[in-house]
Amino acid sequence: MTEFFESELLPKIYGFCRLKMNTAEDAEDLSQEICLEVLKVIHAGKPVANWNAFLWSVSNHMFYNWMRRKKHGTTAYMADCTASFSDVEAEYISAEEKALLHRELSMMSGNYRKAVILHYFENKSCEEIGAVLGKSAGTVKWWLHDARKVLEKGMQTMRDYGEKSYRPGTLQLSCQGTPGENYEPMRCAERKSAQNILLAAYKQPLTIQELCIELGIAAPYVEDEVNFLLQNQLMRETAKGKYQTDFVILPGANAAMGNKIYAAAFPEYFEKLIAFLEENKTLLTSQKYNIAEFSWGRLLWVYVHIFTDLAIGKFKYENGIHVKFRDMPMRPNGGRWIALGFEGDLACGEKQAFKNYHGYDGPVHKTEQAFAQGFFHAWSGLDSSVFFDTPDAVLALCRDMIKGNADIQTLGEEQKYLFSIALEKKLFVKADGGFRANYYYVNRSERQGIERLADTFYATAAPFFQTAYDLVLEEYADSVPKHLRWQMGNFLSNHLNMFVTCSLYEAVNRGILSAPDENNKAWLSLFASE
Repeated sequence: MTEFFESELLPKIYGFCRLKMNTAEDAEDLSQEICLEVLKVIHAGKPVANWNAFLWSVSNHMFYNWMRRKKHGTTAYMADCTASFSDVEAEYISAEEKALLHRELSMMSGNYRKAVILHYFENKSCEEIGAVLGKSAGTVKWWLHDARKVLEKGMQTMRDYGEKSYRPGTLQLSCQGTPGENYEPMRCAERKSAQNILLAAYKQPLTIQELCIELGIAAPYVEDEVNFLLQNQLMRETAKGKYQTDFVILPGANAAMGNKIYAAAFPEYFEKLIAFLEENKTLLTSQKYNIAEFSWGRLLWVYVHIFTDLAIGKFKYENGIHVKFRDMPMRPNGGRWIALGFEGDLACGEKQAFKNYHGYDGPVHKTEQAFAQGFFHAWSGLDSSVFFDTPDAVLALCRDMIKGNADIQTLGEEQKYLFSIALEKKLFVKADGGFRANYYYVNRSERQGIERLADTFYATAAPFFQTAYDLVLEEYADSVPKHLRWQMGNFLSNHLNMFVTCSLYEAVNRGILSAPDENNKAWLSLFASE
């Protein structure tokens, strides 16, 4: 009990005293008196069913006793009071009870809160309240009866607000499949309140009141967020009044996991990859595979990325992905997806130790008007917004210009505008009195040739991916709630994307890749095709 007293009760007692007193000295004096009373109960071995309620009762009792002892003259915490002490005490107690009532009402959910406010604050009868809320007078009476019991119990409790009330977490959303018309699910949890509701209700279902206590937010605002998340299918109602997050949430970064994968599988994989690319260098540097006439070091920015990613994609499909696109749920605002959350900050700005190997976004794709895939790495200072902020029509125009289907001299007004964006984004740059493409592009037949070539590399790569994937499953499987395990393979297999990042970073360190500069760093790993 000594450890329980020091770790659980003592911080609450001192916090209560600091809230009541204006000076640290008075707070310490009062806290000592409260601690003494609490320790008497502990040492006597008396059973306490609810420590929060007990602590609240003792703390208030000792506080009022402390006030009575100081009633002669003014005090440090009531220097401006001129009324008699009994008036001050009564006024304080009345204000305190009102504050507690407001606190408990703020955490009371739905119709219970509405019924109490309409009855006690607006003096409406049960019949009138029933008419407003669309329920019978008997139902309203039942709500009021239950609400009074909840309020009475809550007002006698020292509330222990959750960690997210003072240290909110950060949740970043992604998805597999096709996003909705309003870019769901990514835009469904942009607010801190929504993010922390989803984080709080991930491991187990919570009621509105439990969410209020955890976040320190009043029920009307929590209800609004929960309803929005339910509508967008990011939460589910598991039982009457209990809600749980309905997608997988993983840590944003796990350096220990990355180190395990690196040590067990990566070094030998990298040697096999580079050897394979060198064996096929003649083909991969030929004109049809190198339209922009890049150097081998510049081409490897793409080939290291694309061959690894294609092999990983095949492995995920055959061994890692449990939910195929055809089986993903259709969503209310269009799209077909399953969401993925990352808790914490995904960014990796530090260039030290293993953090250098942690990818920022992984491969991202655009396929509406032009097939394009990019990999954006933390050490370049970029994220995938540079890719997604580039309109598809710009990539389509760039494709037509590379293929000779559009000429800079005959562009229409809209095309000139799109090309100005391409220049601004450095997809094209000035060269030799004209313009040249600044990213890797191949025609469809050559893209299919690269895909076939990647298939021949797959047999070499797959054992390394399997070793890494087994480590990932062992690390995370127990932390994913049971109702989400049907989809966890889709996201746990994403840890394999670090093979791309590690390969690029290792190639940079070995001087195999060309040096990035301001003109090309955004698109070094962009792979585009028809």
